[in-house]
Amino acid sequence: MLLVERPSRKCSADPVGLVIVTPMPRQTVAEVLACFEDEFAAASSAFARGDYALWLGSGISRDVVPGVDQLLRGLLCFIQEQIDPADDRCRFRSALGEILDIAEVPDTLRDPIDFAQPVESWPSLSDLIVWLRNKYAAVLDVRVEGEQPDFLVWAGIKAAATYGAPHLQPDVEHLCVAILMLEGAVRFVPTTNWDGLIEAAVSLLAAQPDSLLRVIVLPGDFSSPERTAELVKFHGCAVRARADEEHYRDRLIARESQISGWAAKPDNKIMKDRLEFVLASKPAFVVGLSAQDANIHTMFNEASQNLVRTWPAAPPAIVCADEQLGPHHKHMLKVVYGDEASSAKGAEIQASALLGAYAKPALLALVLYVLTDKLCRLLEHVSDLDLASSEVTRMQDDIRLLRNEVSVLAAADVRSFVEELVTTTRLVLSAFRTGNAPAPDATHYEPLTVKPAAEALDDPNFPGDALGRFAVAVSLLGRGHLAKEWLVSLEVAANPGDAAVRVTAESGRISDVFIVKDAGVLSKLEASELVDVASRDVLIIYAESIPPRTTRSPRTRYGRTGDSGAREVDLAALCGAASTADELFESFKLEGAL
Repeated sequence: MLLVERPSRKCSADPVGLVIVTPMPRQTVAEVLACFEDEFAAASSAFARGDYALWLGSGISRDVVPGVDQLLRGLLCFIQEQIDPADDRCRFRSALGEILDIAEVPDTLRDPIDFAQPVESWPSLSDLIVWLRNKYAAVLDVRVEGEQPDFLVWAGIKAAATYGAPHLQPDVEHLCVAILMLEGAVRFVPTTNWDGLIEAAVSLLAAQPDSLLRVIVLPGDFSSPERTAELVKFHGCAVRARADEEHYRDRLIARESQISGWAAKPDNKIMKDRLEFVLASKPAFVVGLSAQDANIHTMFNEASQNLVRTWPAAPPAIVCADEQLGPHHKHMLKVVYGDEASSAKGAEIQASALLGAYAKPALLALVLYVLTDKLCRLLEHVSDLDLASSEVTRMQDDIRLLRNEVSVLAAADVRSFVEELVTTTRLVLSAFRTGNAPAPDATHYEPLTVKPAAEALDDPNFPGDALGRFAVAVSLLGRGHLAKEWLVSLEVAANPGDAAVRVTAESGRISDVFIVKDAGVLSKLEASELVDVASRDVLIIYAESIPPRTTRSPRTRYGRTGDSGAREVDLAALCGAASTADELFESFKLEGAL
């Protein structure tokens, strides 16, 4: 059994308390979760409450769509192929020369280039790309005589066709963002990305995508009905530009003149005001965004004038999912925190902003943290669980430790891990809530709650006790697993009647476990032949009290009886009778015959 060990830590005092520093870079989900419980505890708790806006950049799509280097290489090939070697005044030759001038390419790289030869044969091509990368916005702004100003964006790098291609499939990062939206933890998502991968992930995972996400590209999109989450694509959308060139082509922002003039353009005012409001009112969790564009700096600067941030700040105003802070990230910190970012506090401010992990482990860790945080909050609100706070904390720790152990499995294949998480969650929660099996081809994700826990519990109609006891069941199963009294496995059910949760006892006996809200839900599972209630290898855990047995099924005792049939555990009764976490666990073992 794999257990995530607590990493060694070193501490330094600050005015708020202790800053706990775990080793960096943090390359695994388990390592990110460890810092979420320690030095980034304020940030992770605030994120789970829905307090952070999630600012996304191209780094979250790098494994699906071309990066800047690949685009620039393609751009050079496009221009070179149009050059007429016999025409010394060829407009494409002139454009290419201007590109090299703008990028300040040194003569040692430039002189050996034969424009008549294919780009791939150019000497020191990789070094040349580095020079162009640093000035990519200015490079794309070069005008080709006789063509529209955005010719190099539209035709040169084929922005709409490349980033708006219908065959593109969302990656782990996009799936995680969609899950966080469905769980209500992410509500505002500004992005510079042209691709439609977030939208594709939402379409894949949401049962009703149009009810979850509002996408803003044009100012007029703000007049559409509000939704749970809002994706603001303030640099345009390639999917829409590909489908409707007339209305969306000029919204693809990449050229330097567009970026520098974006804030002053009248038809961008409503979007700029909206983003500045988000910046001023919500801390920013920045993922895959270099933040080097001038319009982003302008918005951060103007927003900070409306709401000055001071240090220490809990949660931090900016958290960057990166392994190191770039100069543009540091500039953001100076804009947001003012002179304090350049004072003796600067090192603390930078440490508070640097998560030390890239997008994949950071976003998946956020998903697991949010789910665990909800279970822990729900467990606190079980009305008949009258335990001391220390006992409740112990049960919550079991949930977190189980999460840590599960997170280690992501290291082998993070994409498969996310897909199995979605499938298992769907099966477990569908069985718990409705007793209905998802369709075999279902792809949707079943959220634990559609709002952060505190908001959900404020709703008088929210089934807080039932979901709280679901959390109790997770804690108890986790405790036995961690104590090596049994092994819990989460599996994708292959056949009707297979359980997504299986418990293997030390004796080798395997139990299919179904956590159900009440007897009515179990009846649906039984009627659909999804659970065999006649099998002693089935364990039914009820969140609500089990009603008296009918004549057809006269048993009056549950759990460890001599009768045939599924073992049954009445969690409401166990919670009401227990005075300690140990007592509750021992009763659970006895009643479940585990």
